[in-house]
Amino acid sequence: MDYVFIDDSCTPLGGTALTLNAIVEPFKDKVEFVKTSDLTPEHLQLKKPKLWILGNIVGINQTSFDTLCKIMDSHPFVKIEFDYGYCKYRAEVAHQKFTGSICDCTNNNDPQAAPLKAIYHFLREKALHIFYMSEEQRNFHLAKSIGVENSSKTSVLSSCFTSSDITLMEKLRDKPKNGKYAIIDGQGGWHSQAKGVDEALDLASASGIEYELLKTNTHNEMLEKLSSFSGLIFLPLIHDTCPRVTIEAKLMGLKIITNSRSQHVYEDWWLDKTPAESQSYLEERPKWFLRKLKELINES
Repeated sequence: MDYVFIDDSCTPLGGTALTLNAIVEPFKDKVEFVKTSDLTPEHLQLKKPKLWILGNIVGINQTSFDTLCKIMDSHPFVKIEFDYGYCKYRAEVAHQKFTGSICDCTNNNDPQAAPLKAIYHFLREKALHIFYMSEEQRNFHLAKSIGVENSSKTSVLSSCFTSSDITLMEKLRDKPKNGKYAIIDGQGGWHSQAKGVDEALDLASASGIEYELLKTNTHNEMLEKLSSFSGLIFLPLIHDTCPRVTIEAKLMGLKIITNSRSQHVYEDWWLDKTPAESQSYLEERPKWFLRKLKELINES
């Protein structure tokens, strides 16, 4: 294997895992996945990749933490920041909601925060490169002194989509629209709150927008049903780094009502671009990522 990808989830469930699956599509025969919690010193002995790729890595135990530190200290690696992994709640809004205080996970002396502080020390000092989902997310990390200061060591990757999903969404773009706006139902509890389901419902009702609360069981079912709507309302409460559902809706020809917490909305590939123009940018991102990895390997 040329690459070993460490991530909390290695199954295609949820936006991050779907993006992860799409990211490696151009080199899936040369990459092996290891779940963060399954990582042990034996992986260092058995796996000799050209490059380690770290995704979401907060699902650590003592053994996996010790092994991660050895990888980051002595082996070439890159990091993909899908959200805000330096916070034990994965988002500063969530941190404040559950604790009543502003996130200080990498600055306080809480023993529970010690592993995160150590991990982000290694990221700043040792990572060959850090990839972000959006420019706003990268700026957020840099402003908090979480990311590396050398801008040449960071890039914005964006959400990624498999070629089959791109083909499907392009096909669904011409599907007749029903005049309604969709609001994607969450999974209940904090997940629905974080995704702003109530705020979207309130906006639709107050504005006289005809809408439907959409709940589906699979990703393909969601795409098929969403494609029949004329628009999407998505008003997250958390900093959503590059929410897939807004992009999927745009690529299928829907109008989007969202807010600035969808952190990609001011980027060139999104702003004032047609679905086809946005698609052209997005379908190249996994290939660009592989080229960047090869470049980093050659330079290291």
